[in-house]
Amino acid sequence: MSPLAAAAMLLLPLAAVVATTPVQSSRVRRQLAPEPDNSSADDSAVSGTNSSSSSAGAAAAPRPGAACNASGYGTEFGSSFTFECPESYALSAVGSRYCSATGDRAWNYSCTYMGLGQLGECYWSPFANDFGSVLWYQCPFNSLVTGFYSEYDAAQKDRRWKLKCCRSDSSVLYNCQNSLPANTPTGGLQFSVFGNYFLRGVFATFKRNVRRGETDRRFQFVTCKKRSGN
Repeated sequence: MSPLAAAAMLLLPLAAVVATTPVQSSRVRRQLAPEPDNSSADDSAVSGTNSSSSSAGAAAAPRPGAACNASGYGTEFGSSFTFECPESYALSAVGSRYCSATGDRAWNYSCTYMGLGQLGECYWSPFANDFGSVLWYQCPFNSLVTGFYSEYDAAQKDRRWKLKCCRSDSSVLYNCQNSLPANTPTGGLQFSVFGNYFLRGVFATFKRNVRRGETDRRFQFVTCKKRSGN
């Protein structure tokens, strides 16, 4: 295990505020577990690769009704998925829609080109939360978020998450901040970084509405500015 991966489980995010704006959609391919994606593109902001599948080891999810149409999103309600930015890209925008039948969200992600050779060593974090518990993870050192892996559990109507982090060897991250909540429970979510900020982590609390039988998470994102380390 590399020093970067070993340190990943020990670090916590800082707190502050950053704005939110709309997000672009992503593509889908089918698989079960995180796999490296070495694709690349020339646009300044692109969608990465996104895979979804039924949850392994979890109860079967209720079949979404018409109100749970994930059309236009890169993942399916009630399915596990992996998203990875292309090589040399970092995550820059997040969007999601809630489905009450599954207590789940469909997701879109977009990525921004960082420059050739800007991102070096990459790794997947361990699971950053248990079902029904707080999600709280920040990529260590000069690492940025470049992907997500998520498993859905129908009994809990919740997800647990891993983050893919890639280190920026030629840059220094500073002025890290927590965004304001990017969504209300069961509401739409739209978040994107701006200026010279990049996504470094995520914080999400689990909410259960017993009267309505709904569960959801309220998400905040950790962002940092980047400057040359030379």
